[in-house]
Amino acid sequence: MNAKIITVTGLAVLSLAACDSNRVVAPKDRGVCYQVAFPKDQKPKFNVVKRDLPSIEYCAAHLDKVRIDFMKLGSPRKELVGSFQGTFLFVDARGVKIGQTFEGPRFQLLAKAPDGRLLVPGAFEQEKPDFSDVQTLPDNLPQKK
Repeated sequence: MNAKIITVTGLAVLSLAACDSNRVVAPKDRGVCYQVAFPKDQKPKFNVVKRDLPSIEYCAAHLDKVRIDFMKLGSPRKELVGSFQGTFLFVDARGVKIGQTFEGPRFQLLAKAPDGRLLVPGAFEQEKPDFSDVQTLPDNLPQKK
């Protein structure tokens, strides 16, 4: 009975390990910021953006600049993926999210302020529209019959 349990457990572990081999793994080089490219029918390619960065926030800022530069050149992609010390960064117009895996959950790291700066979420308050003024109807609306 114990041999069957050990055999089944071993097969389960091997099958899970096989599934894990297709996973995208970010490089863990210290202080190096990467932009991840996804060539067609190839493994993802990690391109160095900047070296000797002190923290993930600096990497996020550099990746946001790369994203904006790509858009200025006419790129249709609105999101850019990067990595820093084994953590994935997902940069878009709303800010930067991070995740320990490419496929897994993502958490907000930095948010875009209305003026375009990257800030810690909650560090700025967006203006709420003022609906207290009286709204008037336009004169050219059709009349009810």
